[in-house]
Amino acid sequence: MNLKKSAADSAAQALGKVFEQLDNGGTEPADVRAANGAMDVAAVFGVTADDYARLLHQH
Repeated sequence: MNLKKSAADSAAQALGKVFEQLDNGGTEPADVRAANGAMDVAAVFGVTADDYARLLHQH
């Protein structure tokens, strides 16, 4: 697995967790920070919003 795909997958999982929490009425600050951090790392590898949209629709 290449680094971009791995970073995108990790960030998408973290985002998915936050979105699930939002669906249930709120979020955990630590999970939001984790998602933001994962997205920052993924951005270094060129992950875009389109990549997230594709990955989140697969789950």
